[in-house]
Amino acid sequence: MEGLIEYLSCNYQQLVEVGIGLYPRVALALQARGLKVGATDIEPAFVGLPVDFDDIRSPRLDLYEGAQAIYAVRPPVELLPSLKGLANKLAVDLVVKPLADEPMDGLLINRRGSYFYLFPAQL
Repeated sequence: MEGLIEYLSCNYQQLVEVGIGLYPRVALALQARGLKVGATDIEPAFVGLPVDFDDIRSPRLDLYEGAQAIYAVRPPVELLPSLKGLANKLAVDLVVKPLADEPMDGLLINRRGSYFYLFPAQL
């Protein structure tokens, strides 16, 4: 995950993690580097930072206001169309760290042995 954290912290100042679940490691590491990070989940749980309820299939756009990018760590592949749709509505980058070897149609990035996909903003 260090490569993902490094990439996000070098390219953005304000992010929202979609579907944070019970895995706040990336969001907390980004906050520790001085970034502004929000988090959403369909079943919010306390993970050391505020998590807002949101269903990515019918997102509340106000929760993403000001974000330069959204990202998801190990999302179910069936949520990828909803994640891409949200990023397109917001005109921001989407970064996805897949669970395993799920191929995606984004730009594959390998940073320090951590690979993830970038879906650049469609302005």
